[in-house]
Amino acid sequence: MKAKCKTCGKNCEGEYCFIHKPRKQMSQGDKTLKLIKDTYKMCVKKDEEIRQTSELQDIFLQIWKKKQHYSEESGEYLGSEPLSIFFHHILPKEKYPQARFDEENIILLTLDEHSNVENNMYRYEEVNKRREYLKKKYGGIY
Repeated sequence: MKAKCKTCGKNCEGEYCFIHKPRKQMSQGDKTLKLIKDTYKMCVKKDEEIRQTSELQDIFLQIWKKKQHYSEESGEYLGSEPLSIFFHHILPKEKYPQARFDEENIILLTLDEHSNVENNMYRYEEVNKRREYLKKKYGGIY
């Protein structure tokens, strides 16, 4: 004899039909812990990015105070405000993290020069000379 669902009266295998059968809630413990760990990692990474950005801004200001406010390629005047677009990393920060905060790796360029050198890294002779020097200094192949 088949049992009847206590809720709707349909035939079923146990006390309740499939629709009304009580179900266990999925364990959230592992998911919650993973979410907390992932969130923490993201926060730590974000904090590190903020710290590095702040440190880089400090270095840009130091360079701005030490050097005249002219492009080191063309000699064109950059103005009186130190915009981040004027500061170019000769060796890329991603490939040479050890050179990220090295003042020798940063050159002052105009907006157009910076854009040009980002599109063609060999465009300017001064940048090329410094790149060769820095590659020897850091012993890297570019």
